[in-house]
Amino acid sequence: MGELLGNEALRSKLVGMSDAGRLHHCLLFEGPNGVGKSASAIWLAQTVNCTGPAMFGPRTEPCGACWSCKAITDGQHPDIIVVGLDPDRTAPIISVRQARAVISKMALRPYNAKRRFVIIDPADAMGTQSANALLKTFEEPPRDTGFILVCPSARRLLPTVRSRSQRIRFRPVQRDRLAEWLAKQEIEQPDWIANLSDGCPGRALALAGGEAEEWRESRDALLDVLAGSMQGVFSYTDKLTRGDRATWTARAEQMLDALARMVRDALILAGGGSEARLYNADLTEKVYAWSAALGVAGSQRVGQAIDKARQELAAYVNGRLLFDALLSAVIAELGAARQA
Repeated sequence: MGELLGNEALRSKLVGMSDAGRLHHCLLFEGPNGVGKSASAIWLAQTVNCTGPAMFGPRTEPCGACWSCKAITDGQHPDIIVVGLDPDRTAPIISVRQARAVISKMALRPYNAKRRFVIIDPADAMGTQSANALLKTFEEPPRDTGFILVCPSARRLLPTVRSRSQRIRFRPVQRDRLAEWLAKQEIEQPDWIANLSDGCPGRALALAGGEAEEWRESRDALLDVLAGSMQGVFSYTDKLTRGDRATWTARAEQMLDALARMVRDALILAGGGSEARLYNADLTEKVYAWSAALGVAGSQRVGQAIDKARQELAAYVNGRLLFDALLSAVIAELGAARQA
């Protein structure tokens, strides 16, 4: 598999725990999206089950060449079970049907793995019923079997699931280190990409692959709308939320991200912070205008409104009404600064 950047000490600790027979039967990998949680789950399954020769002393990395490593990479290893979103459901969930299928597989002995792994990703997509169906198995899995639950935050899981897991927190990569890594791969604007990704290598690569330009276009379109008439705002939100919800939600989340980062930049300047880490360094004049208009209190109010909009979006509140209200509130807070 590709290079894993960051959290090296954490992965080394996991392998050491496995070697000592102290690896918890239900690990909870949490951290921001793109930080490497999913890749690290596969990496751990490969390392523990690698059958290739170790170069020096105890194994600390998968060889990548043995049958086991290749089968896990290809998703073909019978004892490494990855459970994702149910493809038969329109809603993004891990269903009770999938939970029961996992339980059925646990009744069989592992085929040839040293340790069987069940990776549930994203674990926060488990509903109450599917999570409850797996609780006993999380607590008392079969011998030589372990679960890895992958999600952005443990708070998204049921308390009963959290209590049966060992939380493993993945941290963002230092941004200077990430920028250097991106530069070695000849990626343009490595400093900005590293900053925009919030230190998450997977997110940085996605941005470098085209999402950064999409993000900038989404931001610029939003700023143009905010500078115009209310009729323009309503036309924008109507177009934004048109069609299938699963399709337009991604566009809406990108818009919310762009708005949140403008507000975050304004808050930094309002608090006397440096321009060095602005997400919108190409729009410094506009950020200063937002900062002067919002101040610390206004930036916090708009930030709270964005958080509320995200919660309502996840709760399937009417998108058009949600964004009409949010952008109207932002315009009221900005005043003349929206046209800066």
